[in-house]
Amino acid sequence: MFQGLKRIVYQVSDLAAAKQWYKDLLGKDPVLDSPAGVAFVVGDAGLVLTSAKCARAHDAENITIAYWAVEDIDAAYKRLVDSGATPKNEISMLFNSRLATVIDPFGNTIGLIGKPADTGKRSVEEQPSETAMSVASMRALAALDEREEIRGHDSLAAIFLTEDRKIPLRDPAMRAWVLKKMVPPGVYEYMLARTVYFDHVVSEALREDVPQIIFLGAGYDSRACRFRDLIKSTRIFELDIRPTQERKKKLLCQANVVIPEQLTFVPINFNKDTLHDILLGAGFDKTKKSLFIWEGVMYYLDMRSIDDTLAFITSHAPAGSSIAFDYSAYTPDSANAYGVRELRESVQSTHPGEPIKFRLPAGTIETFLKDRGLTLIDHMTAPEMEQTYLTLRDGSSAGKVPPVFSFARAAISPKEK
Repeated sequence: MFQGLKRIVYQVSDLAAAKQWYKDLLGKDPVLDSPAGVAFVVGDAGLVLTSAKCARAHDAENITIAYWAVEDIDAAYKRLVDSGATPKNEISMLFNSRLATVIDPFGNTIGLIGKPADTGKRSVEEQPSETAMSVASMRALAALDEREEIRGHDSLAAIFLTEDRKIPLRDPAMRAWVLKKMVPPGVYEYMLARTVYFDHVVSEALREDVPQIIFLGAGYDSRACRFRDLIKSTRIFELDIRPTQERKKKLLCQANVVIPEQLTFVPINFNKDTLHDILLGAGFDKTKKSLFIWEGVMYYLDMRSIDDTLAFITSHAPAGSSIAFDYSAYTPDSANAYGVRELRESVQSTHPGEPIKFRLPAGTIETFLKDRGLTLIDHMTAPEMEQTYLTLRDGSSAGKVPPVFSFARAAISPKEK
């Protein structure tokens, strides 16, 4: 179970009960058993339990959180909770490690730390999406950007973060450090631009009272709630994998965020379920004009899944319906372009359970869409994002965007008679 850590000392009010609980949890007897305390050997470390009444006065109010290295953080976290521990901070990625904390039956905080590769053992079908959490972190940071002209408007993003991920939000110096040390070059700037772009697409559709908006892989998107006052008769469907969606609904409820009655949450396993069965079963009307939002999703799908999705859209929505998405476009020298190497390494190390699968040769998007019954409406490359969304009042740029990123919006072409 636990591995690593040299020593940790927990103060307990009932030493006998604490000794038995840890004995059962660790599956071993203590190497030291005295009225003042007991000690267990765990790997190369010692776990010491001391009676609170024997603690030194200056230690009485100290709270120490020590993180134990574990081979499988998912299994360790589950075993602790199943043994009676209370979840404190759920498993999440922070500073290139997976972390979690629980409270044992005696009020002590137990920290767990696992390797990023642990995420490869469980897919998004089994756990909330780490990439969705990372996107929410970027949006929460953007909402606090000191540069007012490019500041993000996702005021709800922070509620989806774990407590560990909320720490940088409280201190400007910490936010700056995170963006410099932990985020690949240009990714924050890209997320600033992407959020504004899709905000505009969605809000424009709501003002035009488009009958249906469908978020494919919604993650922690908050637009249905943020733009609640713009909704007239539009029906909104949010499709996503169940673990992420259930966590999202729970946190919205805990934060007392009003969920518009026009919004329907639709759980789906994109690798097993079909849009036809799931979306039509949720009340989608294929005779009504619709807008499909596919933000931050195509990167992680294979070509077959993408073709299946686009085929469903073109066959189940009337002409004039549209889809907005972002995607990766590459050139022969993309690997050496600004931020690309760092981005690739970051994805591989921090989100191995959600690998990048799809990209298109630069300049081929119009043909790609035409072959699938779609007509390109508008398109935006990285330099255009920088000019449109990252220009400061003095004319300078807030930053660069890796050139592999692009936005696109396409309409369903009229059917040939």
